[in-house]
Amino acid sequence: MRPLDPRLVRRSRGVRRLLAVSVVLGLVTAVLVIAVAHVVAQVVARHFDGEPVAALALAIAAGLAGRALVAWLHTAVSARAAATVKAELRHEVVDDLLDPRRVGPRPSSSRVVALLGPGLDAFDGYVGRFLPQVVLSALVPPLVLVSVARADLLSAIVLAVTLPLVIVFLVLVGLVTKDRIDRRWQALERLGRHFADVLDGLTVLKVFGRRQEVGLREVGDRHRRESVRALRLAFLSSLVLELFSTLAVALVAVSVGLRVVEGHLGLGPALFVLLLAPEAFAPLKRLGAMFHDSTAGAEATAELLALLDHDRHDGSAAAPDLRRSEIVLDGVVVRHEGRSAPALDLAHTRIRPGEFVAVTGPSGCGKSTLLSLLMAFERPTAGDILVDGVLLSTIDPVAWREQIAWVPQVPGLVPGTVEDNVRLGDVLSARADVVAALRDAGAAELALDRVIDESGDDVSAGERRRIAVARAVLRVRRGRASLVLLDEPTAGLDASREASVLSTLRGLDVTVVVVAHRPETIAAADRELRLATRLVDA
Repeated sequence: MRPLDPRLVRRSRGVRRLLAVSVVLGLVTAVLVIAVAHVVAQVVARHFDGEPVAALALAIAAGLAGRALVAWLHTAVSARAAATVKAELRHEVVDDLLDPRRVGPRPSSSRVVALLGPGLDAFDGYVGRFLPQVVLSALVPPLVLVSVARADLLSAIVLAVTLPLVIVFLVLVGLVTKDRIDRRWQALERLGRHFADVLDGLTVLKVFGRRQEVGLREVGDRHRRESVRALRLAFLSSLVLELFSTLAVALVAVSVGLRVVEGHLGLGPALFVLLLAPEAFAPLKRLGAMFHDSTAGAEATAELLALLDHDRHDGSAAAPDLRRSEIVLDGVVVRHEGRSAPALDLAHTRIRPGEFVAVTGPSGCGKSTLLSLLMAFERPTAGDILVDGVLLSTIDPVAWREQIAWVPQVPGLVPGTVEDNVRLGDVLSARADVVAALRDAGAAELALDRVIDESGDDVSAGERRRIAVARAVLRVRRGRASLVLLDEPTAGLDASREASVLSTLRGLDVTVVVVAHRPETIAAADRELRLATRLVDA
C-alpha cells in the first residue's frame, strides 16, 4: 500500500496545498532541531569551560518555542486540510453519482454510505497526521544525518547504516499488515452494508417477526475482532521500532563516549551528535506509530478513487429524432470485470421506429444490461450501437435521455404526493393529464394527494411500478419521449391491471422495449428478442 496515492494528489487541491506547506514546515522543523541541538551542546561545553552562557540559554528557549509553534502550526494546517479534503471528496462523489455523463454501474447505497461516513472519517488520521509525518520523515533524517557527518563522520556512518534498517522494517510492517488492513476494512464495509440493508427492510422484517439482533451482533463482533488484531499488531510493530532505534542511539552514544574519554572528540561536537541521534529516528518512529491509524483512511482513499475512476461520455452530437430513427445493435458484447462470460452478446439487432419489442431470456442473459446500453449508462465492450447511422457514444447523453421514458425494476420515488411523482415526467402537465396517465397505468385508485415518504416504503411494489408507468405515459403523451424502456413493468400486477398497462403501451405510438417474462406481455409485443446465456468466453 503506497503512503500517498498519486490520484489523490491530482484530484485534491487541498492535499497539494498540505504537501507544499508540510515541505516548508518540515524544513523549518529540521533547521530548528539542528539549531537547538547545536546551541544546547555549546551551552554545556562552555559551562564546563567556565564561560558565560546566559545569552545562549535564551536562544535555547527561543528555539524550543519556535519548534512548539511550528508543530502547532503543522497540526492546525493538517487538521484544516483533512476537513477540506473530506468535503472535496464528498462533493466529488455526490457530483459523480449524479453526473449524467457517468459510464458504468452505480455502486450500492450501502457502499457509498460506508465510504462517505466511516471511511472519510478515517481521513483525520490519514491526511491530518500520517501524510504530514511522511513529509517530516523524508526531510528531517537526511538533514540531521548531514549535520552529524559534519561534526563526527563515524557517528554519521552508524546512523546511515541503522536508519535504512528502520525503513526496511516499516516496509515489512506494511506488507505483513496489508492482509489485516484489508480484512478490517472488509469487516467495516460488511457491518455498514448489513446495517443499511436491515434499515431498508425493517418494515418487512417487523411484519414477518424476523429479529436482527443476532445478525447485527455477529457482524459487529467480527469487526471488533479484526480491530483488536490490528491493534495487537500495531503495538508489536511499535515495540520493534523502539528497539531498533534505541540500539542505534546506544551504539552512537558508546562510540562518542569512548572517544571523548580518550580525547579524540571534543565535548561540544559529542553532545551535538548525542542530541541529534534520537532526532534522526524520531520522525520514523512517529510514522510507524501513525501507520496503523492511517490504514483505514488509506483504504477508504483507494475505494473512493476507484469509485471515481471510470469512463465518462464525451459525446456532444445532437440526438436524432427517435420518432423516425432506427436503432441498430451491431455485434454488441458487454463484459464486466471479474466475470468470465459476457454479460450480453448480441450478433445483430434492429429496433425500428414505433416497434413494440419484448426482450426475453433466462436470468443473467443481459436483459437489464441491454436497457442500460440503450440508456447510455454503459458502453459496449465490443460492437457498436447506431441511431440513424450515428454512433450512440458520440451523442450528447443528456439530449439522448430527454427523448426516453425509463421504468427500471425498482423505480425511484421522491418525497411528496403521488401527483408529484407522476409529474416528474413533465412538471407543466395539467392535473387531468396526470389522472389519465394513472388510470391508463392501472392505478386509478391512487389518490393524487396521497403522501409518499422519502423511502417509498408506504407504497407496494406494484403501486411503485404503476406510478412509474404513469410517469412514462405522461412523458410520451406530452411529446417529451419517443422511446420507452421498461424492465418488468407488470411484475406483481393482477391480470386486469396488467391488461390495462399493456393496452396503454400498445397505444402509445412510440418505440417500446420491455424486458418481460410473463407470456401476456410477450404476446402483446410486435416481436420477441430472445437473449441467450453465454457460459464460456466467446
